[in-house]
Amino acid sequence: MTSNPTAQRLFDYLRDAIYHPTKASLDPDELPEDFRDFGRGLVYYVQSIREATILAEDIARGDLNTSPLSPGNEVASGLKSLQASLRHLTWQTQQVAKGDYQQRVSFMGDFSEAMNDMIAELDAQRRELLNEVQTAHEESEALQSDVSRLTDISNQDPATGVYNRRFGMDVLEKWLAARREFVICFVDLDNLKYVNDEFGHAEGDAYISLAVELLLSFSRQTYVCRIGGDEFMLLTADWPEDSALERMAELRSQMIALNEQPGNLYHHSMSFGIIAIDASNTRTPGELLTIADERMYSFKRAHKAERKVY
Repeated sequence: MTSNPTAQRLFDYLRDAIYHPTKASLDPDELPEDFRDFGRGLVYYVQSIREATILAEDIARGDLNTSPLSPGNEVASGLKSLQASLRHLTWQTQQVAKGDYQQRVSFMGDFSEAMNDMIAELDAQRRELLNEVQTAHEESEALQSDVSRLTDISNQDPATGVYNRRFGMDVLEKWLAARREFVICFVDLDNLKYVNDEFGHAEGDAYISLAVELLLSFSRQTYVCRIGGDEFMLLTADWPEDSALERMAELRSQMIALNEQPGNLYHHSMSFGIIAIDASNTRTPGELLTIADERMYSFKRAHKAERKVY
């Protein structure tokens, strides 16, 4: 305790400002005139200290949005600089989180070095991951290409390149299950055995290739499948039976026209049988192929007189 009331009052204010800041109160105008300026300076200093304390506590909690300090508060200037730096660091961290790995910290000493090393490492890991993703994508595309190529090979007749019996039967079963309307055309290449026996299998293969070229021209939407040595199955959707018969007759006429070419060695011809399927079909694939096959042989017998051996 002091015998000077003014000094005691100032001491009590300073003590409260330190230990009980919410209770600290001093009105400089109530002080003796000689102490009023000192009192005002002390109040301003205590206010500056209080603002600095609040700012420090907010920063410690991670709150960087403390209200602006009183103008000229130099006591808290260092904390204000730290607050601004942390705000900028927060923004930079947000940019890094968005993928901007070009950010660098240059104002916080050892922390800056550690932060920059972390960003560089994240960037390196990102690049490595991107390279791994790209490699995996390329490998996946190559695998898909291999699978597609193998699938094509498994579905193709190796000698002609058209679809094979397995693929044709698979399409037939799927179309029947979906109750689609379509036409089955069963085709037999006439005189193939004679051509193979008399002129060799190379000529027989050329004969087959000629037939395949014609059958592929039936329509772009038609599946042409080789189901035997000289037998083919055509599956085509949305073709009326009469139109399919007319189209096959056109293709057969184009083949027969080859017999008029100079130097022709054998009779070119093919026989066919057609059956149309609609949504009400109850026959199995085997039963449908039997009917188409029977119609093809009926056609072959009916046109036997047209065929001749050279």
